[in-house]
Amino acid sequence: MANRLSGKVAVITGGSSGIGAATARLFLQEGASVVLADLNEPSDTKLLDALKLAGENRWGYAKTNVTVEKDVANAVDVAVNKWGRLDITVACAGVPGQGSDISLTEEEWDFVFAVNAKGTFFVTKYAVPQMIKSGGGSIINISSSYGVVGAPNYAAYCGSKGAVRTFTKSTAIEHALQGIRANSIHPGVTETPMLHKIFDEADDPAQARAQYTSQQPNGRNADPDDIAWGCVYLASDEARMVNGIELPIDGGLLAR
Repeated sequence: MANRLSGKVAVITGGSSGIGAATARLFLQEGASVVLADLNEPSDTKLLDALKLAGENRWGYAKTNVTVEKDVANAVDVAVNKWGRLDITVACAGVPGQGSDISLTEEEWDFVFAVNAKGTFFVTKYAVPQMIKSGGGSIINISSSYGVVGAPNYAAYCGSKGAVRTFTKSTAIEHALQGIRANSIHPGVTETPMLHKIFDEADDPAQARAQYTSQQPNGRNADPDDIAWGCVYLASDEARMVNGIELPIDGGLLAR
C-alpha cells in the first residue's frame, strides 16, 4: 500500500542517521511531511536522495539536543508552524552508554538517562498538546531489546530503555481517550552508526561483531529499514487499535 501516511506530519528525533533516517525516508515515501530533529544535519545518502525527491515543502530540519527542553519544543514548533499540525512523533535519538553498575560514573549514568529517557519525555510533553489539537496522533518511542531484558556492561542503557518502555505505557493510558496512541519498538542488534562505533572502539572489532550477531537467532543483524517499517505501521491508521504495546523487531532475540 502506498501513501499510508498521506497528509500526516511527523517529528523524528535522531532523524538524520541510522534508524531515524530510515524512518524519515519511509515516512516521506508513504506521504508524510517530516521534521528531522537532530544535532547533525542529514548525511545518510539514501535519506538525502529521498529529501531531494520529496522537495523542500515536505521536510524541515531543527537542530536539536534532546536533553535540552527548549530544543525539543522548537522541533515541534517547526512542524506546527510549517504544516499547521502534528500527527506522529518518533523518539529515536539515543546513546549506548557502556559500563557496569559498579563502574559507571554518576556523570555517565546521568548522560545516558538524559538522552534516552528524558529526551523521550520531552518529545511526549510537547507533542501531546499539538496532537490533541489535531484530533489525535501516534507516539512511537524507540526502546531496545535491552529495555526488556538485562545485559552485562549496559547498566545505564538497559535502565534507560526500560524506562522508555514503561513510560510509553503510561502515556498510552493517559491519553487514550484523546485519540493518542503510544507504543514502543524494541530493536535487536541493528546495523546503525551507533553499533558500528561500538565495534570500532572494541579491542577486536571482528570479535565484537561476531559476539553481538550471535545473540540473533536468525543469524543476522537487522537493517534500519526493518525497524523503520515497524514505525510506518504504528504511525498508520492500520494500527488504530494498537496502543501501549512493546513491539520487538529483533529477529527472535527476545524469544530465547
